[in-house]
Amino acid sequence: MHQLEEDALRLKAAIEFGSDYIYTIKNGGLGPTLRVHANNKTLASALRKKLPTYWEELYVLVTYNTDEEEEYALPPSASFLPSPEA
Repeated sequence: MHQLEEDALRLKAAIEFGSDYIYTIKNGGLGPTLRVHANNKTLASALRKKLPTYWEELYVLVTYNTDEEEEYALPPSASFLPSPEA
């Protein structure tokens, strides 16, 4: 898919589903995928009810930000390499 086609589909999605979300098109496990990113879980849940599973021959995937990622972040001093003394 060419960049102009992707841009046209992203614009069409923003007009149809709302401009409050970030739309990207990537290749995924189920083929070309329209990724719709919401700011939080509440918005994402409402959007999932509104969106079809496939739209314009694209699989639709809704994502959102979560604070849980911070729990799994390694501190800056963490390293997977053995220390030189070992």
